[in-house]
Amino acid sequence: MPESADSDVTPRMLALIEAAESIFLSKGFHAATMNDVARAAGMSKKTVYTLIESKAELFAELLSHYQSKLSFPAPEHGATVKEILTTNLICLARFLLSPSQIAILRLIMAEYTHSPELGRLFVRNHVTKAKMKLEDCLMGTIPKDSRFGSNPKEMSAMLFGMAIGEFHLGVLIGFRAIPTKATLEKRVREAVDIFLAGCDGICGK
Repeated sequence: MPESADSDVTPRMLALIEAAESIFLSKGFHAATMNDVARAAGMSKKTVYTLIESKAELFAELLSHYQSKLSFPAPEHGATVKEILTTNLICLARFLLSPSQIAILRLIMAEYTHSPELGRLFVRNHVTKAKMKLEDCLMGTIPKDSRFGSNPKEMSAMLFGMAIGEFHLGVLIGFRAIPTKATLEKRVREAVDIFLAGCDGICGK
C-alpha cells in the first residue's frame, strides 16, 4: 500500500483514521471491530469498506498518516555536518517520543500475541522509513571514503541508539517521563559529538 501524504487524505479518510486510532487504543486492535470504527467515525460499515479493505489495512493507513508528519527541515545554507545531524536527530526524537507514537507502540507490544502482523507493519511503515531518512542524512553529509561513511545503515543505527535509544525505551516501558526539550537536545548534541569524533576525514564539524 502506498504511503499516504496529508494532502492526499480525504476528509472522510481522515475521520476514519482518527476514529480507528481512538477505538484501537481504547479497546485494543484484536478486540476492536470495523463496526466499532464505523460508529466512531459516524459512517456505515458499507461506507467504511469503500475506503479501506480490512482492519489491518486501516492500521497500516494510520501508521502511514503519522509517518507523513515526520519531515526533516531543509539544512540552512552553510550548515555544518554537526548542525545537520543534530537538527535531524532532534526532529526524529520529538516525533518518536510524542505521546501518540508511544501509545501506538505500546498497543503493538500489548497486541503482539494476537496480531503479530502489527509489529511488521510498524517496522515497515514507521521504523524503517524513519531510519532511512537518517541514513539519507548521513549519506549526504559524511564522505563515503571515511570510516563512518562506508556503511550509513550501520552508522545511523549506532547514532540513533546513542542519541535516542535509551530515552525511547525508558519512556515506552514507563521507566521515565518524556524528557524535556533541554534534556533531549543535550543528549543529542553529546551523541553527535561522540559520533563525529570517530569519523575520519570530516571537516567543518
